[in-house]
Amino acid sequence: MSELRWWERVFEGDDALAYRSFRHRQQRGRRPALLVVDVVSCFVGPPDVDLPTAVAQWPGACGPAAHAALPAIGRLLAAARRGGVPVVHLRPLGADARLLGPTVKGELDGEFAGGRPGAVEFLPAAAPRDGELVVAKPRASAFFHTPVATYLHSLPVDSVVVAGCTTSGCVRATVVDAFSHGFATFVVEQAVFDRSRLSAAVSLYEMDAKYADVVQLDDATGWMEGP
Repeated sequence: MSELRWWERVFEGDDALAYRSFRHRQQRGRRPALLVVDVVSCFVGPPDVDLPTAVAQWPGACGPAAHAALPAIGRLLAAARRGGVPVVHLRPLGADARLLGPTVKGELDGEFAGGRPGAVEFLPAAAPRDGELVVAKPRASAFFHTPVATYLHSLPVDSVVVAGCTTSGCVRATVVDAFSHGFATFVVEQAVFDRSRLSAAVSLYEMDAKYADVVQLDDATGWMEGP
């Protein structure tokens, strides 16, 4: 039996058996795309500070977990670009959220993403390049009331690789909808992040059981770069 991954070790006893029969692996397609979800200032926060300090500056920040994931996200982007894999960058609406409503409950209380300067700017490590689709999403999922599904089907893409944040929020919502749209869906363990390690563990476990395969960074980069 292979060694358990860190998020699998959260579950013991009967909980460890709950989804054993669900563990089917997906067939990778011939045409993947990379979705990078919400790697922006308001969700990342400042570098080199602990989580309470990050949250004091940006209430939705993930702090150290975000900065730990940025190099992996950068590697995924580099691999996708070398391999000619389409990249889609997602971010919150920002100030327009005040017109259309929040992504999550309480988002518009205070200065979360409701117009504060710089809130929805991409981090340099995850900045889009010319020719890459950038979509401001009105809700958690990359697919809800956006052109993402239409764009991917038009290419045509048959698999999606997901990175970004938060693992328990917009990443999970995006994964469920990607699977629902018929894409084989893969989450890169080292390239997603959350402000709560427990929430991240539960979400990785359940996504891997139900909607996606959680894969390792080296595996994902090798796939996207091609032979």
